[in-house]
Amino acid sequence: MWSQPPPESAEAWRHNRLSALTQRLAGETTASGRAEILARRNWLTDWKPGQMQSVRAEQSKRDQLQEEPRLRKLPRPAGFAANDWLQAIELQTRLLAIDTRELRKENLQRTIPLANELDGLLSRKLSPELQTLETEAGWSLAFTRYRLTRALAYRELPDVIDRWPIQHQQRYESQLQAAYQRLIEITKKQRHEFILIDDRMLRRAGDRGRALELLEANRDYIDAKWYIKKRRDLLKELGWDAPHQEAARLYEPYDD
Repeated sequence: MWSQPPPESAEAWRHNRLSALTQRLAGETTASGRAEILARRNWLTDWKPGQMQSVRAEQSKRDQLQEEPRLRKLPRPAGFAANDWLQAIELQTRLLAIDTRELRKENLQRTIPLANELDGLLSRKLSPELQTLETEAGWSLAFTRYRLTRALAYRELPDVIDRWPIQHQQRYESQLQAAYQRLIEITKKQRHEFILIDDRMLRRAGDRGRALELLEANRDYIDAKWYIKKRRDLLKELGWDAPHQEAARLYEPYDD
């Protein structure tokens, strides 16, 4: 009987994939394409089969993240009418009550219009000087835009689409991109507090290597469960079976 050839080892797979990426890089002419290939190659260069880490032992930077300010605890900004300020407080209170980890998916049809309304009110009534991350009111606005962008992005999750199909894909795409751009307008750059939405936007654009690179660079600021889960998912989307299987085993204790 003819024996089957032994399966390709993880190290052999890694070597072959690195060679293929190096060849692709030599023929890539665009800056974005090269950045994506380099991100993939760098990750595979660093990966040692069987030695993938779950989280760093010294992970402690989450306490450095800015907390979302509560408008009810802030003084009413100059030029912000009392009735409008009370409305903003009421909108944020309702938004925080329904946009929780446990209820987020079920409440998207309420969260999206609510976050959009609060974003519009704060954007109209806060002075330009207050719409920056130098102020607590500006941080409240940024978190509102983050919640809106995240809620729109959740629309694409398979279990959400089953309950709430996207009827007009082009309109949805415009809404998501506009919300994300409004978040970037206030943050000016990637912020640790909102890094997961930056990561998701890279993934959906097909830049999964750069998304993986961004995830690794911010791992100390991300809840361990979500870091390990998103690493596993990205490796699967990349079609990298060997590291994906290792990452999936590391996620098993968190899988609920």
